Amino acid sequence: MVKGKVIGIISNLITIEVDGPISQNEICFIINYKERLMAEVIKINGNLAYAQVFESSRGLKIGAEAEFTDHMLEVELGPGLLSKNFDGLQNDLDKKDLYEALDKLIKQLL
Repeated sequence: MVKGKVIGIISNLITIEVDGPISQNEICFIINYKERLMAEVIKINGNLAYAQVFESSRGLKIGAEAEFTDHMLEVELGPGLLSKNFDGLQNDLDKKDLYEALDKLIKQLL
């Protein structure tokens, strides 16, 4: 698994110095304390990767670790897909617990 370190942050655009080969559109996870933020590589320039984080990057700091999955963003299709509500990462919004979402938000703000 290829790893990297965050060297730049502008809102949800993260610059990562990587230690191995990666691909454009590859999914990576930025480790923010105990939380793993999903991101997609949108540009590569030498050993620098530019990734767009899909969640709030509030509290993210320079030096945070990144892990690259060697997989592209993919969506699972099947029966029942049209009868449910999903967000852009295919998280089932019908099952999402409000208290869990609030707890996650509070942890990000602290």
